[in-house]
Amino acid sequence: MRLARDGKPFDIDNTSELHSDEVEVIQFIRPNGKRRRMIVRVGVELAEKAKNLIISAEELRTGNIAIYVRKIGVPTEKERVEIAVNGPGDKSPSECVKRLIKKEE
Repeated sequence: MRLARDGKPFDIDNTSELHSDEVEVIQFIRPNGKRRRMIVRVGVELAEKAKNLIISAEELRTGNIAIYVRKIGVPTEKERVEIAVNGPGDKSPSECVKRLIKKEE
């Protein structure tokens, strides 16, 4: 079983490797909090900057997506969060991930 960057196992094992322009996002599935590995394309430069980050997401009851980003070793209380709209545009989940990675510089 694969482990996420935070050291916890995935419930669904996706063994495909990341490309140089992708980051791993740990998606928490409702209602039981199971974890699924997701891939987001952010570009080579941002993917390099994200190597020391833990990125996670969960769908809220409103249908929006909460995206969380923190450095490895930093407690979850200090992670950055942004609410994404489940669709295209500036508030899309992938655009929110990119913004949060940039803020962690």
